Amino acid sequence: MDSIKELIQFLAPEGRMDIKSAACMTAAQLTGTPEGLSLLSSRPDALKAIIGLIRDPEIYTAKDAMRALVNISAEEPGAEALLELKDANITTEMIKCIKDQQYPHADFACGILANLSKCKKLCQKILNDISDGPTNLEGLVNILCQTDYNKKGAKLHLLAPVITNFSQLADGRRQIMDKDGFVFQRLITFMDYKESKGRRMSVIATIHNCCFEKEYHPWLMSEDVDIVPRLLLPLAGPDTFNEEENNSLPVDLQYLSDDKEREPDSEIRKLLLEALMQLCILREGRETLRKQNIYLILREHHKWEEDRKCIMLNEDIVNLLIRTEDEIGVEDLSAVHVPPDLANKFNAQDEEYLAGGSSNMNSITEEPEK
Repeated sequence: MDSIKELIQFLAPEGRMDIKSAACMTAAQLTGTPEGLSLLSSRPDALKAIIGLIRDPEIYTAKDAMRALVNISAEEPGAEALLELKDANITTEMIKCIKDQQYPHADFACGILANLSKCKKLCQKILNDISDGPTNLEGLVNILCQTDYNKKGAKLHLLAPVITNFSQLADGRRQIMDKDGFVFQRLITFMDYKESKGRRMSVIATIHNCCFEKEYHPWLMSEDVDIVPRLLLPLAGPDTFNEEENNSLPVDLQYLSDDKEREPDSEIRKLLLEALMQLCILREGRETLRKQNIYLILREHHKWEEDRKCIMLNEDIVNLLIRTEDEIGVEDLSAVHVPPDLANKFNAQDEEYLAGGSSNMNSITEEPEK
């Protein structure tokens, strides 16, 4: 009898609690090595046995089972093996765990679902499974937005990167921005969530991804969503503007307090700036941004910013906004064909700047035309 087959026998749900607990701990320890991961991933019977213990009455046995699944799902071969199981739907099982308000290991379930959906080709299968099930993407967002949802202490922060993974798919973005639902609007309330930087970053990354759907730009910038001030607020500081300047800004950006702090994480600031850049793709978006006078916030942010990538993104946005539409000459920037030699030249210039070379614009002083 091979050792894995023997281990599987000890993992039987009806087995003695002490033996079952020891076997589950052994399985979890095996996933701590590449060899152990590879071995368990190649054995569907072992994977099903581990899944069968995630609701074991012995709390440490269930926890070890979930720990093993976290490690197995973290590598693509293991994730594929879990999703290919015929008699156990790993996506359905994790959704049940997340949905169960009394399940103590729901954070592990969120982590497993986040791991499984990292790879784009696997993510589509998971989104399809969820869309066909009783708890769809909207249902997951509703759970995420209830900060006290789980009654056993699970925070469910890792459910946010699951939503971000879905937003890498066109179908996922469309579901998130369904105008008949309220998914996107619920997500943006967590853009300034202080309890978890990971949740905040994932929500902003989801919004960033959605901004690549240019046909949704009018809706995103409308009063129904009003995304522009929400993207700008984390970039704003305790800036002083005169009355005329303040009144030209969206209401949420006017007369900010003296203790207003800018987003401290440069990766989050980069996502915010990239989202704003996407909103500049269409002429309608650029004109809206000019009317909201976002130049003022970007100018002050540029003075404060030290990250070279963020500075470059800031300057790219301003360079578009200070030019007239006649100078730009196209309605849709994404339709402009850039010859390969010029694209390579621009990329080289960007790389030189990011490596410490000179900037094309050392300061922002020229205001856009009103």
